[in-house]
Amino acid sequence: MTDDLSPQERIAASRQLYAVLRQYLQRPTWTPIEGALILSGIHPPPNCTEIPASGTGLDGRIAGADRLSEARRIWEKWGWHCEDELKDGVVTPTELSPYEFLRWCEDWPIETEWLLLYRNLLGYGRDAGQVDVIPLPVVEYAIRTTKAADVLMDQLGMIASADEGGEKKKKSSRRSPMPVPMNRDFLTTEEFAAVLAIEPQSLHKRYSATGSYHGVRPRKLPNGRLHWPVERVNALLNGQLVSSPERNDD
Repeated sequence: MTDDLSPQERIAASRQLYAVLRQYLQRPTWTPIEGALILSGIHPPPNCTEIPASGTGLDGRIAGADRLSEARRIWEKWGWHCEDELKDGVVTPTELSPYEFLRWCEDWPIETEWLLLYRNLLGYGRDAGQVDVIPLPVVEYAIRTTKAADVLMDQLGMIASADEGGEKKKKSSRRSPMPVPMNRDFLTTEEFAAVLAIEPQSLHKRYSATGSYHGVRPRKLPNGRLHWPVERVNALLNGQLVSSPERNDD
C-alpha cells in the first residue's frame, strides 16, 4: 500500500488489523504455542504443536525472522514455566483463556509489540465493543505498515490522549461522524469537521499548510471564514481522488 490510498482505505487497514486482534482475543482458549505465535504477530497454523519455520503475520505480511525468534523465546519461557510448576507438583494447563495467557506474560515478564497492542485493546473494555473504537497503538501500527498517516490520524486523533485519563478518553471515544447535510452547496468549517469526526483545528492546520484539506479547497469569505464545497467533501468521503487547484487565498 502507498500514500495514494484514500482516507477510507487507510481507515480500513486499521480496522482490518483491529478485527484480527479482536478475533483472536474472543477465542475461548489459546494453546500456549498459539499464544506465543499470536503475541509475536503470527497467525498460528491449525493444530500447531511447534513454532513453524515460516508464517503469515497478523497484519498480512510474511512473518520475518524477528517475529519467529520472538515466538521461540516466548515458547521457551513457557517451557521454563512448566518446569517450575512441575517442581511444585502443579500440572500446567494445555489450554488457557487469552486473558490468562496475557496475565502469564505479565508475570514473567514478556514484552512484544503485539502484546502492547493487546493490552491497549483490553484497556478499552466494553466501550470498545459499543462504539468500535480502534485503540491508538493499533492505528499507529497500521499507519507504519501501510505508510498512510494524515487523514487517519486526524479521524482517530480524538483517542490520542487515551493514556491521560479515563473520563477524558470515554468522552472523546463517543465522537461519531455527522452525516453531510442535505441540499447544501457548502459546509462551514465546524460542519466539515463534524462530518469527518475531527476537531476544527485539524482542518485549519492543514488548510494553513496546504491551502486545502486533502484536496478539498474551501471558499474564503470576506470575513475570513471558510466554506467547504459539499461536492468535494462527498468525493473525499467516497474515497475518490480529489484534485485541487493551486492555492490562492485572495
